[in-house]
Amino acid sequence: MDNSPGISMKTRTRIALNGRFSGTARPTGTQTAAFGLFDQVIRRNQEFDFIVFADRRFSGVAEWAGIPGTQLIDVAFQDWSRGRAQAWEQLAFPWLCRKWRCTLAHHPINTSPMLHGPARKIVTLHDLNFLRHPEWYTFKFRTIYSLCALPGLRNADRVVAISKYVQEHARQYLHVSDERLRMIYNGSKSLALPDDNTTAAGPYLLCVGSIPPHKNLARLIEAYQLVRTDYPDLELKVVGRPVAQSGRDDKLSQLLSAPGVRVLGYLSEADLARAYAGTRVFCYPSLEEGFGLPILEAMSADAPVVTSNVSCLPEIAGDAAVLVDPHRVESIAEGIREVLQWSPEEKARRVAAGRRRAAQFSWSAAADAYLALYREVVG
Repeated sequence: MDNSPGISMKTRTRIALNGRFSGTARPTGTQTAAFGLFDQVIRRNQEFDFIVFADRRFSGVAEWAGIPGTQLIDVAFQDWSRGRAQAWEQLAFPWLCRKWRCTLAHHPINTSPMLHGPARKIVTLHDLNFLRHPEWYTFKFRTIYSLCALPGLRNADRVVAISKYVQEHARQYLHVSDERLRMIYNGSKSLALPDDNTTAAGPYLLCVGSIPPHKNLARLIEAYQLVRTDYPDLELKVVGRPVAQSGRDDKLSQLLSAPGVRVLGYLSEADLARAYAGTRVFCYPSLEEGFGLPILEAMSADAPVVTSNVSCLPEIAGDAAVLVDPHRVESIAEGIREVLQWSPEEKARRVAAGRRRAAQFSWSAAADAYLALYREVVG
């Protein structure tokens, strides 16, 4: 751990930032969101002293050590198992808050210590899928989350939902009072193309983060097969890491091997930017989302978006996407065909609307809202 001086030893309030999300070199959407939030909170802060527990090998984290008012405590999360990291969060983190005399702690990815501990607590809630749709998760995952997420959410001083949709679930399933419940949208950022400005060749549809069960990939592939009868050269590119549940889905396994379907796996940010910029249609017919970051990333890259008319996705997409019924293969296919048949003028108009929509969700605005919440809780 890095215990070198880096923060003011005066009377400013100390806030602990839980950077357990930094435990992987290949972040998921939730981990990317946690970094984006903390990065802007740290950079826009002028009144608190932050004690940040994170792995400096996570892209961008090491820079925090040089920002005034920030003490980076290097924790080797990337060398640990998930179980060890969760045990650290439950047992060591409260002790560290006491050691560093922190008044407030912020946990950005659903989980937090069961016991309240010496510091007041804010937890950012991304979704309650494990509670609402247990069929999508293993018994082990549900058990661990019931221990590592639910008690902390119930005893937090503030629970911050990332959309109105999630906010309502917090009321309904966790009975979080309006006094403790807040809603702050996640931000989004444009993924910059590399200097060569090249995009992937050939006409294709793109879906991102699409292997987990709730991403609805099987129906998307079936919809793609319907569309491909009229567009035989069109490919479907699938970005995402496999999960245990998909390995037991024989139907999905067969569909992933269908003609025209290409599974790209995990992509670097540069390759993902290329993929967004080159797609004919970005397809995101998810059954359940708390925010839907990929649709904003796609819009910022000028990709036309087809997404679901359920969960938070209409809330986030606004009128900048084509909305479809994710439970009906024909509806998904119709939405894709609609975009493929746009005139150049219509495409330009819809792409511009997407850019405007994506620009409404910024990490700087989210950070300012959290800094105001910190003031409220410690005040």
